[in-house]
Amino acid sequence: MNINLKKLKTNRQYCAVIGLKERMFEQLLIDFEKVYLEKYKHSLRKRLPKELSHIYQIKTEKMLLFFILFSLKNPLTYDVLGFIFNMDASCAKRNREKGLELLEETLSKIGVLPKRNLLNYEELMECFANIDTLIMDVTEYRINRPFYQQIQSDCYSGKKKCHTLKTLLITDEEKMIHYIGEIHVGKVHDYSILKYSFDPEKENWFKNHHLRVDLGFLGIAKDYTFKALDIPHKKPRNGELTDEQKKENKEKAAIRITVEHGISGLKRYRILSERVRMRDFDLFNKIIGICAGLWNFYLTASKS
Repeated sequence: MNINLKKLKTNRQYCAVIGLKERMFEQLLIDFEKVYLEKYKHSLRKRLPKELSHIYQIKTEKMLLFFILFSLKNPLTYDVLGFIFNMDASCAKRNREKGLELLEETLSKIGVLPKRNLLNYEELMECFANIDTLIMDVTEYRINRPFYQQIQSDCYSGKKKCHTLKTLLITDEEKMIHYIGEIHVGKVHDYSILKYSFDPEKENWFKNHHLRVDLGFLGIAKDYTFKALDIPHKKPRNGELTDEQKKENKEKAAIRITVEHGISGLKRYRILSERVRMRDFDLFNKIIGICAGLWNFYLTASKS
């Protein structure tokens, strides 16, 4: 299956392939072109003198943006991606790395890229300005089984029964992803990831916020202070929850579901929802942030 880029003449045709609304693609393209011109001082059409006979398959910023969004929507190897776009694997790799860098900078300038590393309480307050309720969860990404036994053991997730990587997400009640932590191996507990990202001995991180979490963060009340906390009742050993407790759990889950919507928005890009084949985890870490930024951009553009 080769994609004939010459036949994709309208933004609607581009959007039909990558699953993005036409006006959103147009809006993103405007900012993407600005970032490209600021970085390289010329357009893609002028990158080589006319007397040189080198033929490029990606000739415009629109084609480059489409290429990178297509690669995020379809988790393909460089060989297959190159075959689809009629280029070799090394060229596909260079174009994707270049496109990811430009797209990340574009989303950052728009202001939709989530924070990745908050160093102190002041940065947290800046990140969550005017947001009272924070909803936390940890999501997993399935990876190929590592070659080395020790890495296999570290990445094995007892919950998913496979080898995974994990990240912590913090969203608001509008499904916006404001924070994504660094990746951790699958065996690390959800609450341990929270304590690694927000060391309770370093700062009083959430003293002015209302937190909503699931039972994966059991113990949070002992280590952190906050304005309010919503966490489900845990079923006692050899016992049952009361009808009132079950009702409260259901009500809390109905509100906390927004973080699951944020995760599903993040994984609209199949490079995160299907098994991760890449071995460069630094690149994968960058892709997670970019996909979250695209989801935030989608939410922001939907409101305008």
